[in-house]
Amino acid sequence: MEHRKHPLLTQAALSVLGSVGLSLLSFGCFLLGLNFTTSAFALLIVIVLLSRLGTFLTSAICSVVAVGWLVFLFVDPVNSFAASNLQDIVALAAFLVTSLVIANLVGQLRREDVLRRNQAAYLAEAQKLSHTGSFGWNVTSGELFWSDETFRIFDLESTSSPSLDIVLKRTHPDDLNAVREALDRAANDRKDFSQEHRLVLSDGSIRHIRVVARGSSEDRGQFQFIGAVMDITAQKKAHTELERSEQRYRHLFSRMPIALRQIDASRLVALFRQLRAEGIRDLGSYFDSHPDFLRTCMDALSFQEANERAIQMFGGGVDGYVGRSMSDTWKERPDTFRRAMESRFRGETNFEEETKMVTWDGRIVDVLFTTARVGPINDLEISLVATIDISQRVRTQERLRQVQAEFAHAARVSMLGELTASIAHEVNQPLAAIATNAAAGLRWLNRPMPDMAEVRSAIENMAADTRRAANIVARVHGMASRKAPERAPLSLDDVIREALLFLRHEMESRGVTILHQPDAEAGLVLGDRTQLQQVIVNLAINAVQAMTQAGRGDRRIVIGTAAQNGALCCSVEDNGPGIAAEHAGRLFETFFTTKESGMGMGLPICRSIVESHGGRIDAEGLGVDRGARFWFTLPISTPASSPPFGRDAEA
Repeated sequence: MEHRKHPLLTQAALSVLGSVGLSLLSFGCFLLGLNFTTSAFALLIVIVLLSRLGTFLTSAICSVVAVGWLVFLFVDPVNSFAASNLQDIVALAAFLVTSLVIANLVGQLRREDVLRRNQAAYLAEAQKLSHTGSFGWNVTSGELFWSDETFRIFDLESTSSPSLDIVLKRTHPDDLNAVREALDRAANDRKDFSQEHRLVLSDGSIRHIRVVARGSSEDRGQFQFIGAVMDITAQKKAHTELERSEQRYRHLFSRMPIALRQIDASRLVALFRQLRAEGIRDLGSYFDSHPDFLRTCMDALSFQEANERAIQMFGGGVDGYVGRSMSDTWKERPDTFRRAMESRFRGETNFEEETKMVTWDGRIVDVLFTTARVGPINDLEISLVATIDISQRVRTQERLRQVQAEFAHAARVSMLGELTASIAHEVNQPLAAIATNAAAGLRWLNRPMPDMAEVRSAIENMAADTRRAANIVARVHGMASRKAPERAPLSLDDVIREALLFLRHEMESRGVTILHQPDAEAGLVLGDRTQLQQVIVNLAINAVQAMTQAGRGDRRIVIGTAAQNGALCCSVEDNGPGIAAEHAGRLFETFFTTKESGMGMGLPICRSIVESHGGRIDAEGLGVDRGARFWFTLPISTPASSPPFGRDAEA
């Protein structure tokens, strides 16, 4: 490990040891009485052997030995060699020079051999990594030369002799004629060639290869090809999978029963990139200050392709879509397009909304619009737009709403029929008051001295009672009318008070106490007064009927409102028998009822009304004294500006 860290020190140490060894060897030769030639020859052999350690080491050893020999010649104690013997000195110098030349030559050959070995190893490893083998084909002699990787590609041992017969034997039968023709053409025309074909390996598996070769002539005039054999099986497999995936996409795109259109969004992406570079972060605010930019975005999107269903829905033909702008499509609902653009600018990959789109011939279609931002494909920003024609569904929903409205109207009329006595009592009170005031007025007029002040007071009371009777009739008429819902900001507590006026006589006759608990912080809700009154009346009547059917003596209903999380919650609680566990999940199902004469329409109608107002309704057995509790929520449209009437007002 230490010699790897300090190679120069290691070589220096070896040089010193080698020099000492050669010096001792030289001195030994001298003591043995060997002549100069024999000693020099022995040293030369040792130096050549040491040259295998490297040029630097050999040169250092030779230099040290040379110095040792010169010193030895001049200080020879026995004077066996005279310092003046120039012939010996010249011979020694020639010996040393020859040793250095031999050492350098051997070292250079060694370095070249190592370099060739390294290059061959690198080339072999590179061929393994790239699955590319090399070959040579001497067309004149017919000889073939293969690299190890070429043998591996052909599934042959590297010890076997390559030949054209082996190539043809490994070739797939369906490609055999093409390979033969390619080889014959290459041998005759002697031009560069490229060929792809399949091999059948010894285990029966198939391998795809690509052969490329370039021809050249040798100095001896023989023509040969130098080429490469590439194993492209993995590439072919990946390409086949890609083709299958593309084919699947083509089939899905063309045959899906959904209108699909492919859009080039490259220009739009460039526009958005420019806006971000200018520091724009809120596209909605930018649209507000630059209203023309919405049309610019429409023009920046162009159709590339449409499937058969899209052509059936929008018209235009196959060629009519290519390069066409989206601006005509959004003439009816540009607000949807704006929201889609804001969604894209925020980086969202999908957008969906029910909207209306305009066909090429000017028809307006109700659609479910969905877009998916696929991203860059072939340097284009691609988006897929899917539209489902929901016109039939919209018409069905509209018809369903009409049917629900008719059911709700029928339920209101039925409810008014049940409340006939209560309504008659309500109307009878102001009518009786009018009759009483009229009789009193006549008596004051029939006096010898008519009291005009009393007459005036009686007439004013008659007018007030007339207005009260008219209001009662108007409320009954509103409940019985079939007019379309009219949404307006309402105080839900006011709606509850008006609904309780319908129920006052009914509750008194059945011995039911109703307690209204309004919320002082409640805001206004956006709704239809008549429909919301129907919900309150239905829930109260159900509570009364449940308590009556159970034979409760002390019958109480608490109607309360409470603001919570941006919504207004209204609860109707009673002290009746509660809700049976087996009925809890079915209360709002159509035609489900627990009453002997019930139709099972009241609660479903309540749910329909509440949900159409953007709320939800539910029930639980947590009312007064563990009775039933029905509650619904409505979104608050306007915060409370003034407190409602007093709390705990008993109706």
